[in-house]
Amino acid sequence: MELIENMAASDLAILRDRSYVPTKRSLLELSTQDATQAQNKLLSRQIEALTETLNKLPQQLQAVNTSHSPVL
Repeated sequence: MELIENMAASDLAILRDRSYVPTKRSLLELSTQDATQAQNKLLSRQIEALTETLNKLPQQLQAVNTSHSPVL
């Protein structure tokens, strides 16, 4: 019984210690590196989509010019 009481007292002392911080991480918690990588991936996708749009722009302008050309 004395051993169990000592263990319980030790556990209580740890819980009372202000420097003790339990390490309970949630599933959605990301490290700074993971968050940065996720942001970079999102930015890369946005840049790729913008590049595709800009690459199609000359063809779209040509189509508009052709459809609005005066008939002689």
